[in-house]
Amino acid sequence: MAVFQYVGRGTMRPTTRRSQLQRGKKSLYERLSDIDRAAEEAREIVRRELAEYEKQENFLEQVTPGGRYNSEIANSLAAQMGIVVSEPVKRGRGRPRKYGPNDPRPPRKSRAKVRVTASLVSDVVRGVSPSLRAPAERKPRRASSRTTSGTVSPVTAAPARIPTPAPKAAPKVAAALLESTLAGGLGQDTIQIETPETAFEIKPVETRTVQITVVENDPEYEAELAEQAALVKARLDAENEPGEELPLPSVRRTKFTRRYDFSDAKDASKVDPAVLALFPHFGLSTTSPSEEMSDEDMTKWIFATSYTDEPDEEYRQDRFKNDLRIYRSVGGVFKAKKFRLEREIQRERDRVAVWHVIDARVTDAEQFSDRAAKGEMSDDLARMWVAHLDYLALGNLEDSEHLVWREIVDAMEWPKGFSRIDLAIWAEQDPNVVPDVRSWAGEPKNFPERLRYVPFPP
Repeated sequence: MAVFQYVGRGTMRPTTRRSQLQRGKKSLYERLSDIDRAAEEAREIVRRELAEYEKQENFLEQVTPGGRYNSEIANSLAAQMGIVVSEPVKRGRGRPRKYGPNDPRPPRKSRAKVRVTASLVSDVVRGVSPSLRAPAERKPRRASSRTTSGTVSPVTAAPARIPTPAPKAAPKVAAALLESTLAGGLGQDTIQIETPETAFEIKPVETRTVQITVVENDPEYEAELAEQAALVKARLDAENEPGEELPLPSVRRTKFTRRYDFSDAKDASKVDPAVLALFPHFGLSTTSPSEEMSDEDMTKWIFATSYTDEPDEEYRQDRFKNDLRIYRSVGGVFKAKKFRLEREIQRERDRVAVWHVIDARVTDAEQFSDRAAKGEMSDDLARMWVAHLDYLALGNLEDSEHLVWREIVDAMEWPKGFSRIDLAIWAEQDPNVVPDVRSWAGEPKNFPERLRYVPFPP
């Protein structure tokens, strides 16, 4: 039997090709039937909607003879045409009550202008209404006990500015005022008011002598101070590593804070060995883009990543010289090995980027764990704060930086309950799953379900 060549189909027998074409046609016919069935269902839906629109349009034409709505015709036709006519909800007569029996109106502030006087206070204390007292029974206003002296101008001085004289000096003041009035036309500008002199008795100030005894070199007091110093030293020895320099007494340090130092991302001497072991290329150049590195920095990266399988330095130098003969320059060697180099360089860039974030987490974890241990806040609230600060910090990192942050944090020791894994388990999440900390990812899941709707920050 002959075998034919088909374009794009290879070689096959005619009967096989015929069967294949028939199956394809059958499938296409079935698709056409499905399309026709779906189209007919869509047409039926549109027909029903059109019929409903026409019915409502016909209803409106019948209930609005002459252009005005007739409610009687609408009610009679609604039942026949199956149209529901809703009556508007009417509000009861009068304004709704603002205050009820269980919510009384607050007391209104009084607008009465009452002058509080000594007589009024006396009446209130005795239980007598001021309005019931006769005018004759009211006490006269007490005269002022102040005395007047000096010169007063009879023209410019207002009477209200002259202090009220004592009762004994009143006749003299009145006579002086009368005399000034009569002498006003004679060019006299001032008057002199004489008041009786008052004698004061000055008593000597009492003094008391207090004897202060200073005791030097008190054995009991020195023993107490020595005991307190010994307790402080014992506490610091327990909290710090042996042989470590003691901090200042005013600064509280613990073993946790003294162990990790993230102040300098390029200083390997300050990094904990467990963290330093994660980054074999610690401290190498992170210039971006990588092509702008100096030849010296490129050479360091090439030796750190490309010749690690050689047994000693001599063999590595020989391979590097051989690569230089092939690629003509250090930049040429770097470009040839860029695919592997760029991955390691980016990891070092991510480490530098998250260094200050981890430094802040060390401070936060110590602060809130210490406050929880002292009873200043609950354990849940302390963990909520650390989890919330982690969420905010990680939201500003790139995805690769987030992964490096997890590696470093998991290699460290944290206060009990405040490591990344402990917080994930506390929040009822899988610690092996990298969470999406972006703001557009929805509600964060850094709190347990029982605390999901607790107001935070408190």
